[in-house]
Amino acid sequence: MAAMFVPTRRNEKIHLTPHMLIHKDASEITTYDCNFCSYKTKRKGDLTQHMLIHKDASEITTYDCNFCSYKAKQKGYLIRHLLVHKDASEITTYDCSFCSYKAKRKSDLSGHMLTHKDISEIATYDCSFCSYKAKRKSQLTEHMLIHKDASEITTFDCNVCSYKTKRKSHLTRHMVIHKDASEITTYDCGFCSYKAKRKNQLTEHMVIHKDASEITTYDCNFCSYKAKQKGYLIRHLLVHKDASEITTYDCSFCSYKAKRKSDLTGHMLIHKDASEITTYDCSFCSYKAKRKSDLSGHMLTHKDISEVMTYQCVICPYKTKFKRNLTQHLLIHKDASEVATYDCSFCSYKAKRKSQLTEHMLIHKVASEITTFDCNVCSYKTKRKSHLTRHMAKRKSQLTEHMLIHKDASEITTFDCNVCSYKAKQKGYLIRHLLVHKDASEITTYDCSFCSYKAKRKSDLTGHMLIHKDASEITTYDCNFCSYKAKRKKRFKRTHVNP
Repeated sequence: MAAMFVPTRRNEKIHLTPHMLIHKDASEITTYDCNFCSYKTKRKGDLTQHMLIHKDASEITTYDCNFCSYKAKQKGYLIRHLLVHKDASEITTYDCSFCSYKAKRKSDLSGHMLTHKDISEIATYDCSFCSYKAKRKSQLTEHMLIHKDASEITTFDCNVCSYKTKRKSHLTRHMVIHKDASEITTYDCGFCSYKAKRKNQLTEHMVIHKDASEITTYDCNFCSYKAKQKGYLIRHLLVHKDASEITTYDCSFCSYKAKRKSDLTGHMLIHKDASEITTYDCSFCSYKAKRKSDLSGHMLTHKDISEVMTYQCVICPYKTKFKRNLTQHLLIHKDASEVATYDCSFCSYKAKRKSQLTEHMLIHKVASEITTFDCNVCSYKTKRKSHLTRHMAKRKSQLTEHMLIHKDASEITTFDCNVCSYKAKQKGYLIRHLLVHKDASEITTYDCSFCSYKAKRKSDLTGHMLIHKDASEITTYDCNFCSYKAKRKKRFKRTHVNP
């Protein structure tokens, strides 16, 4: 059943009232203050929701689902959750009049409709300090933080560790790491043992249990590209636009330009002094990260694989802590003809990943056409931003390791083995060393499905699998100047230097 959104005086007022606040001076606005912490808000409803974090779980009234163990602190969340228990034919949807997009919520359709308009047609939210424009108020609000001094920004602080964040939703997500696994509500897969902490993760996981014909795809109108998620299609469409048509996020310190705001945010860190950057610190070792997502990934290294929610292959016993690793692993179970490839329009090159095709396309460009990422410390240049980031990290780690020779042995933090006298200056070396103390039956191995080969590392199995393929099936890295070919990109770069 489809529904058409019709504006009313009531919903117009709902949006206008909070909007009018931006035209008032801060001293004119009535705020709702929390009695327990420094939290302030312009809306009473937000304060009511905030107060829940100061209550014990037993004091909070919850709205419980009659079909599963889901509980919500707000009735609206329960109503939204109940949609997962309905058949698609029973749900009222809001349909786009330009494409096949359907939404369960009117607000989602409103956001989607912006994708069919040029930015010149849309009423934008403009920054009063720079040329930034946003289609949504929430995007402008987040952008404005870069124009504020750290002391002016309200932060949401964790009451268990030193974690701070500018967004309440990030704090809520962070608090999960302080809970015991038994306290966390999970979304369980009905076909395998997969469990997820978030509903959208389960929804994405369920795709692997469907036949290709059952999966709704978002198709590109210009090429054969198909995506399982709308966001990926939107990102892909940028490759069909001329550079002059794409809105870029420009760095105010150098010539860097980005197609995505998040990329610019990450780039801006290189213009800051280390003392100015907020870091996310590990509570178990000296690891520090500039991004929360990096810390989350790092924290998994402190857990045994049995304690971590893993992504398991439904065909073999392979398990991984990261979803992206499972996605890549599943390709080895497919025939070459079943794998969607990214094809080069200039030669016969095919890639399984878009990033590989992007890198390949550089060989078809003249040097003067290629944007390089330059190191501001040495003469290093690279065609890829990720390589510059890696280079900078390598320089830092080399300096850190070098500085150890100027310290007394008693001043150096070491990672000590609990079984023998082995000591390491880096945690990674200790983790690798610990394998020698395990019985073969305790070690997770990556097994070859064609022979008895077993490997302790996934990369070793990937390399081994090449011996079971016919030469015509293997993608090779070919030199443009001579007949040299390599099966592995790393080996090609390491051992072969172009004349």
